[in-house]
Amino acid sequence: MSILNANNANNANNANNANNANNANNANAIGNGGPSPLLTAALMRSRDAIAGAELITPASGEPSALDMAQRLRRLAGDDRAAVLTGELLEDLSFEFAPDDPDQTTTRMVTVLRRAAGGDARNASYTPLVAITRPGLDDFRNAVQIVANYAELRADRLAEIQTQTQVLVPFFASILPIEPGRSDNILEMLAMAQDMATFVVMRVKLALGCPRVTQFSDRIQPMIACPTHATLPSGHATQAFTLATVLSLLQDPGAEVAADSQLYRLACRIAINRTVAGVHFPADSAAGAILGIQLGRYLAARAYAPDADGQVGSASFDGTEFKDGDRAQDFHYDILNRMLDPDHPQHVPSASFPDDASGARPAPMWRSVCAAALGEWQNRWS
Repeated sequence: MSILNANNANNANNANNANNANNANNANAIGNGGPSPLLTAALMRSRDAIAGAELITPASGEPSALDMAQRLRRLAGDDRAAVLTGELLEDLSFEFAPDDPDQTTTRMVTVLRRAAGGDARNASYTPLVAITRPGLDDFRNAVQIVANYAELRADRLAEIQTQTQVLVPFFASILPIEPGRSDNILEMLAMAQDMATFVVMRVKLALGCPRVTQFSDRIQPMIACPTHATLPSGHATQAFTLATVLSLLQDPGAEVAADSQLYRLACRIAINRTVAGVHFPADSAAGAILGIQLGRYLAARAYAPDADGQVGSASFDGTEFKDGDRAQDFHYDILNRMLDPDHPQHVPSASFPDDASGARPAPMWRSVCAAALGEWQNRWS
């Protein structure tokens, strides 16, 4: 088939798909944002013709036979996401360590999770992850690293531009995650990405760290620089949340393997933001630790109260993210050196105490993750 014929065929398919989509939307208009004015008028006229003003004898009705998780599956996607978001956010809280009186930003943010046991009126919280902001000199010393990465912009243009919009397709290129066969996995990943956004934006706002462009007019990012604070990197947080959720989907006891394909990809997505000129390496490192912990939190709430439903705490100290007296870069080998305290070149900016404890069950979220696990286990079918 010639390119022209292929294009014509594609156009015809697109037209047919558009018509089918319109027909589906019309058939389901009341449940999908409202019908067109013409359909509304037609439905009114149709009802007048076949029902008229006859007296109605209502059905007697029956109690619901479905539990909440089963009813959740009947909701529209946006409504389902709202329920899941509420369930997952209700156990998170934030604690802010103030800086000296001359500062308006906080020095450290601790994301807290509600501990298992007790009722809502007597809830207790335990640390999930603490993020400490680097100093201004730490950021200033890293500006040249960001400038040096600009040489890679042409090579990474397609990735950087695409990743401003979507991340999941990059992970789906590593694992067999296809629409239709993996709808629950994709829903799980979408919720994980949203949760990462909700949390990281709260942390960013409190820490109030400056962007690279505020230190030099020669950085000149290749994409629009976000208006919110820089640390932790939102893309890094999302990418590492996704990598961790997928890793734990395959093995609930999996540790972070910095050299695995999932975590290499998360590192590359994070580094691409430095290449683009909008993030420091420390932003990526902080986002990595935050994302790993959020992924573990999400998995723990899906498995609780089973033995796998536990999660510990972690911390990232930006003042320790250094290479001696020089600024520290970030890539998967640096991540490995952050995670491994026995590494001969350990980077002492991250800490993972041995303090895992049970998380509270999240029944709605668990139902989604159980369906996702079923899809993964049946991926060979």
